[in-house]
Amino acid sequence: MTELREKVGGYGGVPSAPTCQPAGSLRQSIGTLAPQFGGSNFRPPKLFVLVAGRTFQSRKPWPGFSLGNESRKRQKVVHEVPTSEEVHSARQLVQLLFCDQDLGKARHGLQSFKLLLDHLTFPETPENSQHWAILRQFLDASAPREAQDADAVFVPDIMATWALAAQAGNDEVLSSVAVVLALLIKILSQVLDMRSYGLGICRTLLQRKQLELLAKNLSAEKSKSFIISPTLRMIGEAISFDGGLLASAFFRARKFTYHSFSRNMRIKYLGDGVEERNRPSTRTCAIRLLISTLRFLPWEAKRELLYERDLAAALTSSIKDDPHYLVLEVLDGLKAHVLLDKKLPVETKGRLLNSTTLPRFALLYTYSHSNKAPSRPIDDAVHEFLRSACTTPGAGVLRSDSGLYPKGINVTAGHMRGSTFEHNIGLDRIVWMDKFANEIPVHNSTLSEFVKTLRPWTSTKQSELLVSILQAAPELIADYFMHKKDFSFEPKLSATWIGYAALIYSAVQLDLPPFFGQKDEYAPVPPPISIILDNILPLTLNQKVLCKCLSHDIKLISFFATRILVVALQKLEVALRMMKEASLASGPVWSEASRRLMEEFMQRCPSLSYVITNFRRIPEEDSLSREAASRLLRLYYHTVPQIALAAKFDVSPLLVNAIKRLDSNKNSDQNEILSLMELENLVVIAKSSPGMRWFAKAEQLSVSPFTALLKVCVNAPKNVPLGPLEDVLTFVADEHDIFTPTSEGLRPCHLLMVLKTLNDRVELATADGFWAFLDNCLHRCSASPIRYLESVQDLAPDTRTGPLTATIHEQLPFAVALDSATVGVVKDFVSVYTTVARILKEHKPLLNTLQKTIDAQFDDALLYDPSFKETLKQEKRTHLSSHHGTAADTKEPSSGPGREAGDDGLMRLVAGLDPAEPDNSALIKWTSQSVDDIVEEGFATALIRLLVSEHVSIRKEALTNILKMAEKVKLSTYDEREQVWLLLVELVESCREPVDTGPVPGHIVAFACRALDVLKNPLHCLYDKVNVFLTRGPQWTLDRFPLLYDVLQEAPSRDDSYYAAVSWLLGYLLESLRTPSDLVLFHKRRVYERILSLASNGHMRTPLRSVLLKILYRTTSLEGGSTTLITRFGIIAWLEAQQAQRPSKAESDMLRALQIRLWETCDRSRIDEWSRKGIGLVLSDSGASDNNPKSNREEKAAKVSEKDSIQQRFKTRSGAADVSATLSKSAWAN
Repeated sequence: MTELREKVGGYGGVPSAPTCQPAGSLRQSIGTLAPQFGGSNFRPPKLFVLVAGRTFQSRKPWPGFSLGNESRKRQKVVHEVPTSEEVHSARQLVQLLFCDQDLGKARHGLQSFKLLLDHLTFPETPENSQHWAILRQFLDASAPREAQDADAVFVPDIMATWALAAQAGNDEVLSSVAVVLALLIKILSQVLDMRSYGLGICRTLLQRKQLELLAKNLSAEKSKSFIISPTLRMIGEAISFDGGLLASAFFRARKFTYHSFSRNMRIKYLGDGVEERNRPSTRTCAIRLLISTLRFLPWEAKRELLYERDLAAALTSSIKDDPHYLVLEVLDGLKAHVLLDKKLPVETKGRLLNSTTLPRFALLYTYSHSNKAPSRPIDDAVHEFLRSACTTPGAGVLRSDSGLYPKGINVTAGHMRGSTFEHNIGLDRIVWMDKFANEIPVHNSTLSEFVKTLRPWTSTKQSELLVSILQAAPELIADYFMHKKDFSFEPKLSATWIGYAALIYSAVQLDLPPFFGQKDEYAPVPPPISIILDNILPLTLNQKVLCKCLSHDIKLISFFATRILVVALQKLEVALRMMKEASLASGPVWSEASRRLMEEFMQRCPSLSYVITNFRRIPEEDSLSREAASRLLRLYYHTVPQIALAAKFDVSPLLVNAIKRLDSNKNSDQNEILSLMELENLVVIAKSSPGMRWFAKAEQLSVSPFTALLKVCVNAPKNVPLGPLEDVLTFVADEHDIFTPTSEGLRPCHLLMVLKTLNDRVELATADGFWAFLDNCLHRCSASPIRYLESVQDLAPDTRTGPLTATIHEQLPFAVALDSATVGVVKDFVSVYTTVARILKEHKPLLNTLQKTIDAQFDDALLYDPSFKETLKQEKRTHLSSHHGTAADTKEPSSGPGREAGDDGLMRLVAGLDPAEPDNSALIKWTSQSVDDIVEEGFATALIRLLVSEHVSIRKEALTNILKMAEKVKLSTYDEREQVWLLLVELVESCREPVDTGPVPGHIVAFACRALDVLKNPLHCLYDKVNVFLTRGPQWTLDRFPLLYDVLQEAPSRDDSYYAAVSWLLGYLLESLRTPSDLVLFHKRRVYERILSLASNGHMRTPLRSVLLKILYRTTSLEGGSTTLITRFGIIAWLEAQQAQRPSKAESDMLRALQIRLWETCDRSRIDEWSRKGIGLVLSDSGASDNNPKSNREEKAAKVSEKDSIQQRFKTRSGAADVSATLSKSAWAN
């Protein structure tokens, strides 16, 4: 030692400047330098000084000292491979980890400890038990005496080594410490009985000294990922330990634990190929730490984290280059812990999902760095994530909008509700109506920017995402296509054009928002017409482009244009119907908007000539395109008849060709079905054509079009619905008086049944003679209906016999002279026909005459088949209700469609109306919840509802728990704690005695629950009144209804809040009706009189009237309720008056169904005695009785001369063509 001191002293003595720092142990210095003293090869890299028995190194050499030929270049950093040894005992491990100045030895010990921990990560082996014992003994030896002390340090040697390495700047040891601690915490998290050690180590990391070391590790140079990455893993393991017990504590220390967090997330993998899973980069470790933090933090801390600057940008900056597994972890983690977190505010979620990050996520649709065998494709995962983020209202991106009304337009303001506005204003006086032709302000500005970055024509999933966004936010449809000017719809067959055409079709197919975007009713004014039109037919599709597409030689282009126009016309029809509904309530401004919408649509869509030309040049074998084109023609006639009537179009040749083509498609079921659909479309068009000759033989057909259509219906597959085709046949037959004009007797639907039944026995497809016979009869009957009507009067006076039967009777003698095959078919036809006619009460002697002419007879199998008779009646009801809807269909409302519709409407209204049973588990659930959750999540109301329980023990327990809850609320920091506490304690004081004798009155419990909802929201219209009520006194009067008179008789505390207050009151009264005792209290306090008088308010909307009807229905469910309503409150007369005031048939049917409900649930004997059977007579006259005889007026109507009716219609038929065209034009003009 003396020699060393002398040698060192010979170099110049003690340095003058006190800039020395520890440089290692004396033993290492001596062992390194002693063998080389005096030698020629001695080149000491540092200078050493012995002071007080310790070795120090000088930062600067002494003056005059030279180390020889020194290189001025920066020496290359070489990471030496650490040495290690096998650990056999805990004592050995303690010695290896003992803090020493020799950091090389410290690294050796840490590496040996790591090898021991690595063994514990493998599956169970015989040596594992020994390794676990060593680890447990080591942790016991290194645990502090006072483990619960806040300053207690676990594994102190490792912590001291960490501090020493940080002081000496030894990067290898810094990395080793982080690696060992991360692995140790991970292993301890898997063993339950070693949980205390893990928590101790994690709490040690939260001490000030260790936090500073963490911050130093995290702020290392970017090139030192070997230090940053294990440190991030260590923090992640600590946050996740024991289910995130210390996650909040680590987040509170985010100044140290999340130091340089955004920067570290940008240190990505720079090697070749794909990043390996077992060697994660710094970015991977940082992102995993972020996901773990979001998983375990409460929502308040999570909100602060997401508000960190640059966090979202750093997360998504290079996500398209991240490995497959990391991308999945990011998408799944953000969805589970951010998007689906209901407590996290929407604004906070929007910090993560903004106009910058969403396009970066969308880049993952083209992700290509996939594993060899990916568990889930990235494009599927990102598609699911973006759909959830962009279409879920609470996910942070989607904002509530006003539908087709632009942002900033207030159409619910009070000045728009006045009578002057509703009756005098026109579209030209609405200043903003024409302002949005070039720019549309939207609420969803983030989505508006995002959808413009998508490329839906290159990816099916991007197209689906865009359509989903447009469906969730209808305001974006017009905005998107208005700004999509980089792509025109000029016809050019390419993948881009096809993808864009498919997108437009899907967008046009989207439904219009209910009430055009308003919540419960139509606004006083319509949305801007340009926005409605852009939703129906986007701005890209102008008339010039569509005409080019329809005229294009490439079939696919014209087919796309046809399909787009089809869905556009269907959507236009829906829009016009909605406007018509709105005009009934909001005045003529909606009618003017409807006319303007029609005019602007006609200017944008192609003329009918282009559609006709396109249809005619489609090859006959292309059934799909022909069906689409025929549907477009049909919609033109139905939706925009102005365009259709202006074109000269004869549909007869196309109809004949379609009928002929059906015979050539028998070998292809698909072509046959498509041809039938095409035929239906053409037949509907022909129905609107006044020049169509239905019963004249066509040149290319052996029979008339009407008979040919009968033949098509008979030969069509049974599983193909032919509703529109049969409708047209019925319409044409009625127009030409083929059958009796009344609802009795044979109808067109019955003739079809006869033919179908006959076809099951005889092959009618080849029976040309029979079809010629039937066609002859139909032609003669349609040409001279009066002649055959007179014949019916002569042959079968005062019967239900129709003209067709008389025609067949006349023509049968000529049919006998036909060939034998035809005679056989006609004979079978007469047998079935007369059997059906007899079932339908036609004149039996005349039917017998028909049979004798051709030697036929009644078909006993059909005559006595009850199922066949029921089928006939069902067909009759179906066709009459769907085609005519006359008074004859509703002679007996008790069993007709009106009664059924009313019952259905009433059942839908009261679905789920039964009061829910109290949940006894509410006694326990609230105790483990925070005050915010108790009030906001309904735990308090669930506990209050237990006061109506039938069991006294539950009521008492509930009362005690309510008092405890009140104390917990009072001591909390909840914003409305004073009001909630006051409500709860007043409820307890009011119910303290009644709970012993029986359930608390239902209206008290209902009021307490509803008042609690009011107190949660200071903006509620009744917030002031509820607080005033609570301050009146400490107890409530249990036989009075709180706030009943305040709402109904006093002025509302806020403007325009009267109906909202009434809605709250009716809901609270509905919830109050639970038992007959509640009914008695309603009667005692004259509640029914007050709420029934509300219906006389002409401004009361349907939702409020619906709640009123629910109260009446609930009353009928209680014992004696219906009888009380009838005898005490005149409810039958009240319902009659309401029916007279309601223009809606659905609401009238529902009121009638409620009358029937009252009659069915009341004490009829008492009611008959009380009213002297007057109530029964009233219900009988209104059609509510089950035994409803025909009125004298209906009987007289049934006896009107059929001959006079047919003559009158036949006389006016001569000018049918002119009248039809005139009416069509005038109807649209008006």
